[in-house]
Amino acid sequence: MAEAEQSEAIVAESWLVAHQRAHCKGASPLTTFQGLVADELVLPVSAVESADPARMVLATRSLTELLVNEAQLIPGEFALEALTSYYAHDYVALASATGHAHYFVKRAKEPIALLSARAGLKSMLADQHLAIFDLMLRLRRAEAKEARRVAKESGYKNPAAALRDLDARLTSVEGSEPLMPRHNAWLTSLPKLVVVADGDVSGYVARAAARNPLLASRREEVARVRAAFERLDPSHAAVRALCEMAGLDCLRLREAGFVAMREVWPEGPNHRAFRIDVETDRGPLPALFYVEGGIFKRRLAVLIEEGGVLPLGSLTLSRRDYQAITPQTF
Repeated sequence: MAEAEQSEAIVAESWLVAHQRAHCKGASPLTTFQGLVADELVLPVSAVESADPARMVLATRSLTELLVNEAQLIPGEFALEALTSYYAHDYVALASATGHAHYFVKRAKEPIALLSARAGLKSMLADQHLAIFDLMLRLRRAEAKEARRVAKESGYKNPAAALRDLDARLTSVEGSEPLMPRHNAWLTSLPKLVVVADGDVSGYVARAAARNPLLASRREEVARVRAAFERLDPSHAAVRALCEMAGLDCLRLREAGFVAMREVWPEGPNHRAFRIDVETDRGPLPALFYVEGGIFKRRLAVLIEEGGVLPLGSLTLSRRDYQAITPQTF
């Protein structure tokens, strides 16, 4: 890593540690900061040596998720580079799938996510991506009058037009200079990178978990927080109802973004739909959320087998729930 990049990593890490010490006061296991527990970027050899740059990026994402979900570590307790890699990829994937307006709504209350994404893009020297990301932050963080000024100074009629164009700009940049190869090269250059046999990543995560005295109590807190969130979240409520109609158990879900319905459901309406991938007790299934009708609109959801003829379950949603589930633009 070049000196400038090393200095930036130190600044970012210092900020992260300071942030965690300021905000993690020990009120619960998840708000108790323990300092660094696992500081290596341990990746499988097949991903590191793959000709496909996405393999290494996705392996880093998987490692980060394992350290958080299995070892129950919080930001600042594992390698900063894993965190910045995760959120840089998260930005491009989520903003590409659902748009910048929705990305900001999803991440606005997560300062670590936004700052980590920015630090990652900057460390990767992804200047075009960073310029788009920074303009999004300026537009969304400003008061209405200031946002209009920022939009006009950037050549747009208003903030809504600017955000729509940011979506188009990201698509264009990803088409001409995608982040993935640059992201891969940055990961390869990191001194913390440790390459292991494909089966050895789980051992590293297990050792990190064994060094975490808060493992059990954090796991219990995560389960309580998740259950409380899922009881009130419209996406989970709708997907649970669809799964119940199909006689399935909903294990987890992930937003996939907007799709052309007939690419997933050939017999379905010729509409654009918001797709949520649902992991069930009998495998993964897509749930599609879409609007039908002109003046008298119906907001619908279906659970289907990909390529199937008839839905396994279907719902009519209120306008409020539909808007809470699907990304909305200005």
